[in-house]
Amino acid sequence: MKKIKLFIISLTLLLSGISCGDFLDQVPDEQLSNAILFQSKDDVVKVLTQAYSYWYSFLDFPNYIGNAADEVDYNWNDYATHYKDIGNFGPGTPRWNHWSRYYEAIRTCQTFLARIDECQDEKLTGQERTWWTGEAEFLQAYYYFLLLQQYGPVPKIDHVYEGAELESAIQTGIPRAHADTIAKYIDHLLVSAAGKLDTIYALPDRAGRANASAAHFLRSRLALYLASPLYNGQSSVTHPGKEYAELVPTNHDDTKLLNTTFDSERWKRAMEISDQAIKVADKGGHVLLRLSTTTNSLEPSGYGNYKRIFSYPRGGEPSSEMVYYKQNFGTNGGTGWGITHAAPLSWGGTYSGICPTIEHVEEYFMANGLMPEDDPDYQTIQGYGEVESKGGSSQSKRFLKREPRFYANILYPGRNKYSVRTGGTNADPTAITESESIKWAAESDAKCYFQPFNTGQDGFSKKSGRDFCNTGILLCKWIAVTSTASQKGDFGTPHFRYTELYLNYIEAAIEYYTATGQQAVSHEEIFTRWDALRDRAGLPGIREAYARIGVNTLSNDKLRELIRRERRVELANEGHRYFDNRRWLDAEREGGEKHGFDISQDPPSFYNVIAFETRYWDDKMYFQPIPQTEIDKNRALKQNPMY
Repeated sequence: MKKIKLFIISLTLLLSGISCGDFLDQVPDEQLSNAILFQSKDDVVKVLTQAYSYWYSFLDFPNYIGNAADEVDYNWNDYATHYKDIGNFGPGTPRWNHWSRYYEAIRTCQTFLARIDECQDEKLTGQERTWWTGEAEFLQAYYYFLLLQQYGPVPKIDHVYEGAELESAIQTGIPRAHADTIAKYIDHLLVSAAGKLDTIYALPDRAGRANASAAHFLRSRLALYLASPLYNGQSSVTHPGKEYAELVPTNHDDTKLLNTTFDSERWKRAMEISDQAIKVADKGGHVLLRLSTTTNSLEPSGYGNYKRIFSYPRGGEPSSEMVYYKQNFGTNGGTGWGITHAAPLSWGGTYSGICPTIEHVEEYFMANGLMPEDDPDYQTIQGYGEVESKGGSSQSKRFLKREPRFYANILYPGRNKYSVRTGGTNADPTAITESESIKWAAESDAKCYFQPFNTGQDGFSKKSGRDFCNTGILLCKWIAVTSTASQKGDFGTPHFRYTELYLNYIEAAIEYYTATGQQAVSHEEIFTRWDALRDRAGLPGIREAYARIGVNTLSNDKLRELIRRERRVELANEGHRYFDNRRWLDAEREGGEKHGFDISQDPPSFYNVIAFETRYWDDKMYFQPIPQTEIDKNRALKQNPMY
């Protein structure tokens, strides 16, 4: 029994004890015997389906650690995000205990790869055998990447241990491998998988599975991580002079498990691999999503392009942006995490508790393409209490003249239309009037105004138990144009989104040119992709936007600041920020006071910005603690620093 506990569990227990996959739904109800498991094609596909089932959607915020950053507050005290915010976690009380789950997944993949050739069922074609082998290699790589993200370097187990080898490993344990060793193994699996998978889905029923584009995509993300400060020299540009050497995990022999000497070539490699991934994705038909028409004439340029990415119905390949995605689960009927938990109280049956912080709200660009802190007009606004009548309600001037992605993601007080189109480069300040029937979602007129102040229809006095809007702002990114109180929709969620490849390339290029003493602004290939990304979002290019205020040359430091801001906005609430904060050595920002409006008041006092929470931070939180149960089972395993 000890063998099974140490090296996860047998495939038989695996298949009977884990929930079914999201898109194939073919995991058997009955327990299968290892002896007969690979005799038929039907059973082979069940094992592969099982391998897909272990990773979480980032909308599953209780289980997906990437949501535990500083962009939103989840207004419930029984989820892992809350325990992290108050510092109530450790090796004995891990809040995202995914270590054994991901190793179970790895074992499933390795068993599949070791035994698929046992299947001689004539229904299993040679092409399917090749595809499915590539999928299992990709999935094994992905689960190792998820472990690396969360825990840092981990033990490398590249095959199923059995017999004497298993006995020996139990006695001696398996130490953690260097991060570079794990990364090299992941990359090897991905290169092999890419050679076996289709670039364009060859059959309709392959939609949603791993493909060659996904394999190259993960190579890009991995290379970006390995080039970033946490994994590459431990020097932070946001906290200059601070020492981070104590973050580096070690084995019992004090071997350091991260690269402690900065290597600029890692940024070059990340740039080159990202460029290759973009070209492969291009061949697979992936492009920046652009709609030929908008929902209505009042939408700002770029709004529909961005909003539509996140509201393609499930089933089939959702959109040109989605390189690899997971189906959302049960958003109809009031049970969806990303919609029901974020929708206003006045809709009924909703929880109104996914609340952006003021800090995140202020990160979005202006309609003119500038960061708010660089916009002279924005700086003249005295505070959020300075309001203007728009569309029949009062709205803070700080919420006007913002970029389209702001309106796609942020439901702010007084908002009643899907977009506020006032000011900017291509907007008509008189376009929205009280008579317009265009709402921020397809609800009745009575419900289309968001009123989170105390006595408002969505306010604190209308709360139901612990369900209320904690900051006076809600996340509406996942609420589609067609969402209503009774029909919220059911969508695919993009875990590998084409746009990220552009962001990866741009960041890597800026960092490489900075490290090698070059002016990044003079490298046109950076801006070809950056301008395309911003144009799709309805914004002028970075150079154009800043030239309008007399900044004709952007320094490398400014470009770094801008691309990080671009990433935080473009990928907001898609599970990236937690890991970006860490790889940049900037995760201290997650601690301290977080701010929202005074929800206990009505306007004008409602608009007073107050600290709703002071969050705990300790540098040990750069990596999660390895569960103590795993330390107890593996004598060669050493805990992450400072736990």
